[in-house]
Amino acid sequence: MAREKKSSLSEVAADFVREQILQGKLAQKEKIVENEIANQLGMSRGPVREALKQLMYEGFLDYETNKGYSVSMLSPKDAYEIFFLRGNLENLALERCCGRILSDSIFLMEDAVLAMKAAVAEDDMGKMIQYDEIFHKQIIISGQMDRLTSLWETLSPLNGAMFYTIKQINEYTAEKNLSLDSNDGSESRRGNNYLEHQWLLDILRRNNLEESKNAIKAHYIASGERIYRIGRQMKNQDIFYNG
Repeated sequence: MAREKKSSLSEVAADFVREQILQGKLAQKEKIVENEIANQLGMSRGPVREALKQLMYEGFLDYETNKGYSVSMLSPKDAYEIFFLRGNLENLALERCCGRILSDSIFLMEDAVLAMKAAVAEDDMGKMIQYDEIFHKQIIISGQMDRLTSLWETLSPLNGAMFYTIKQINEYTAEKNLSLDSNDGSESRRGNNYLEHQWLLDILRRNNLEESKNAIKAHYIASGERIYRIGRQMKNQDIFYNG
């Protein structure tokens, strides 16, 4: 029982710190003090320490010897690789089902898109992440390969950090008035999680394999390349990144 309680406390601490980061209450490079978090939550430092290790694994925190944990964002290389892998795994699932998403999965994707619309209106990034995961998992499930699903799920813990990194990069590009996308409307669409996934769902419904694969490629891989280029620029200017 004691072990279950400790795990539960660790999850509570991880949820608390994660939400603080997503809501912007903890800034980039801000140091995370175990004792302060423990006092805020009324728990010992042990579960908080476990929580911070988990958040580092998820890509939200960086750790330096003698300095401890601080808020971070994914490196340009990490962000690109996650986009690249997720996109290619989902396209492999589309190939396996010949571009035909399961009927039940389409219903779940429609519900997820509607929920995203509300989450965007509320500016609730936690919900956006939750429904993004539901939406994209339906593509993988339609491939009907358990090992493919398991591979895709290994990237799931990093999805929150991906959203956070994208938010930081979008804010940077808006501030600098940068535009590295094409003129097909994709830049404004990608700035709205609901519009982007509604666009993607409309294409997936057509059951056209090549069209669906191209849409996934645009959604993931083209975005990953954009984030890599802008992220490198930010890192060279020592903006947001630790180390």
